[in-house]
Amino acid sequence: MPELVSIVICTFDRSNLLADSLRTLIESLDSYQKPVEVLVVNNASTDDTNEIVTSVKSQKTSLAVTLLQEGRKGLSYARNTGLEQARGDVICFLDDDVFVPRGWLEGVLSVFALSDDVGCVTGQIRLHYPDVKIPAWLDSRYNGLFSECLRGDSAHLLKPGEDFIGANFALTRKAVSAVGLFNTALGRKGHSLLSGEDTEYSDRLWKQGFTIAYSAEGYIYHRVHPDRLTYRWIAKRYFWAGVTNSMKRSLLYPISVIPRLLSSSVLVLFGLLIFNQNRYVRSSFRVANACGAFYGWYLRVKQHSA
Repeated sequence: MPELVSIVICTFDRSNLLADSLRTLIESLDSYQKPVEVLVVNNASTDDTNEIVTSVKSQKTSLAVTLLQEGRKGLSYARNTGLEQARGDVICFLDDDVFVPRGWLEGVLSVFALSDDVGCVTGQIRLHYPDVKIPAWLDSRYNGLFSECLRGDSAHLLKPGEDFIGANFALTRKAVSAVGLFNTALGRKGHSLLSGEDTEYSDRLWKQGFTIAYSAEGYIYHRVHPDRLTYRWIAKRYFWAGVTNSMKRSLLYPISVIPRLLSSSVLVLFGLLIFNQNRYVRSSFRVANACGAFYGWYLRVKQHSA
């Protein structure tokens, strides 16, 4: 086990969720015997995040909780601030809307022993749904949009090219020193749903010779917010996934999505609007994804011409 572990939670305007995440995290660490520091990175929040963290610090003085400020909006900026300020040999990252069970940290750290090349561990992520009615069309095919990560019931090394999931992962200090910081052109920024920073960082880990491992015992529960169980949010998520893909690939990438855009549009027009909404709703999300690819192309061209 490392001598010191850093746990970083980046947060933006979700103080009520952060309070529960910190409470369950602190409870989960009761039995852990070695030093731990918790770094909360406030990413330009406008709510009472600072007060929430200050209150937690006053209640639990035996655990080092530090509040950091990152005024540049963007999850990658916030994560980089955490990486730069963390002192641990292993740096764990958690989302600000998770429940952390007892034994989580031990479960994550134990997997580094699978190989000397392991530079990152991605932990199992189980979804926690609110007590609301879930739409009939919203089945398990969409779980990945909520960061579900179920890759088996035992720890193992991932195949080269597979990614870690950002809601629950850990990096070694050695890996961070070799790979560097997160790409600030990718990842959430304020209320946008731009992503891709985890995939891009995973790619760099593999290229630097590190392995990513999976921990089933180092699991957390990721809350699915009621406002994400809507057609509007899912469509927005698909749109920004298209933007993300376009930002990471060749400027010619949008050309490859034209067939998908045309075929999906036909299905939407003659299916979703006329026949069966639930059956054709996925086609409308493909349209949103293709439109996002063109918007991402526009952003890149605008950036290059500036």
